[in-house]
Amino acid sequence: MCEINKYGNRDIILRALKRYKDESILGIFKGYEEQTQEQLISLSRMIDFIKSEENCFQRSNLCGHVTGSSMVVNKDFTKVLMTFHAKLKKWLQLGGHCDGDHLVHNVSLREANEESGSNLLHLLNYFAFPQKYNMNDLENIIPFDLDIHEIPARLAEQAHLHYDIRYLILAEKEDDILISEESLDLQWIPIHEIQNYTNEYSTIRQFKKLNLLIQSL
Repeated sequence: MCEINKYGNRDIILRALKRYKDESILGIFKGYEEQTQEQLISLSRMIDFIKSEENCFQRSNLCGHVTGSSMVVNKDFTKVLMTFHAKLKKWLQLGGHCDGDHLVHNVSLREANEESGSNLLHLLNYFAFPQKYNMNDLENIIPFDLDIHEIPARLAEQAHLHYDIRYLILAEKEDDILISEESLDLQWIPIHEIQNYTNEYSTIRQFKKLNLLIQSL
């Protein structure tokens, strides 16, 4: 009980990250040796950051902050929705800042909605793939992936770290997307063509994990 009070609203994501370690990294993806050690190191750094920074969900934390993003897949599990980011000038998954919201899965869903224009989005429970989470599960959602990466300095903004927590999201439709002002392009990219768009290791890692889930169907 004391531990919960100690970390306040950060406790929900800390518990989710512990389950990510036990049930995902060392659980269903345990045999995926390519990502195990790297994810464990990133996880340890992320937990230390969240525990030490009370304002970890605020972008006003200049050394870094927690962000939420997602792999948005179509109903056939053949494509993923990617954005060509206006500032960073590269293909990325959808996501953004928490702006104080400690429920990071909500952040990933909100950002996916804002950046795609689609309201028909659902968080996927990849432990029971391809089932969707229901409303009673929302405090028990486990991340799909995580990554810590540097955002370069730009104008008045200094270089800083994004402690990015990723989720898997299902889009009910492919044809209701709209390009947001944060994006130069928005495309449904066939899973087998992702390396034509990006060579980002953390993105390729997620596609490999997604492929493992699809192959299990």
